[in-house]
Amino acid sequence: MPLLSGPERASAVSDVRAMICASGQEAVVLRGEAGENLYGHDEEPFAEAGTIPLELDRTPPEDLPGDIDAVASVLPEADVRAEDRLAIGAELFRVQTVEEENLFGVMTHKMLKLVRIHAG
Repeated sequence: MPLLSGPERASAVSDVRAMICASGQEAVVLRGEAGENLYGHDEEPFAEAGTIPLELDRTPPEDLPGDIDAVASVLPEADVRAEDRLAIGAELFRVQTVEEENLFGVMTHKMLKLVRIHAG
């Protein structure tokens, strides 16, 4: 027997969606263009792949694991992949990981771990 009923699952997804959208934050998703990419170099051309709502958490780096500079929650259907770039205001981040977040068997959102790209 599932822990959440169908209406409870729908409510959980709806509530998380509302919180992400209520943050009022957006990111432009930039995706590497297909072509020759030697050794995974970061300077390949990137093209805009769309805009997504998100909730960005710039938790101080000492509180985040490894070299992660921020985390972001995005909607479950957001087309974001590891190695994409997110332009959030004047900041640029590389998506390090994309993890599905579940509540008792229903995916409520995706969690992105981000690394800030500093202008060189």
